[in-house]
Amino acid sequence: MVFHVIQSPSPINYRGHNLSGLDLHRIYLAHADLRQADLHHTNLTQSNLSSVNAYRANLAHADLRGTFLNQAILSQANLHSINGHRATLVNADLSNANLRDANLRHANLEGADLRHADLRGACLYWANLRHADLSQALINGADLKNAKFCQTVLPDGSLCNSHC
Repeated sequence: MVFHVIQSPSPINYRGHNLSGLDLHRIYLAHADLRQADLHHTNLTQSNLSSVNAYRANLAHADLRGTFLNQAILSQANLHSINGHRATLVNADLSNANLRDANLRHANLEGADLRHADLRGACLYWANLRHADLSQALINGADLKNAKFCQTVLPDGSLCNSHC
């Protein structure tokens, strides 16, 4: 896979910038500062956004298919209706995030912090939720068919080990 690399001696700072609707597929933005940035309707397919700080960013309706978001900070981000099919969000912080109606089919959310996240209507079909924390998350209407649970904390605080 080829990434379009932006050269910078320090992490790229797009804090608060409007990047909505742009085609940024296969871009390398690891460690970027995207706090409060507007990325709604942005194409970020197959991009590397590992370790980005996207606290309170707006990614509603963004295309994140196959995107790497390992260890990303997406706390309180708006991820409503994203297409995160096969996205990798290992150890990502999605606490208090809006993931309503998100497509996270086959996504890897191993170790993700989903505490207090809104996952109502989200598709998590075949998603990897091993070691994820869903404490207090809203999951009404979410499709969890064939999702993988092992050492997964459920919304009620109980532990699920159905796929260990």
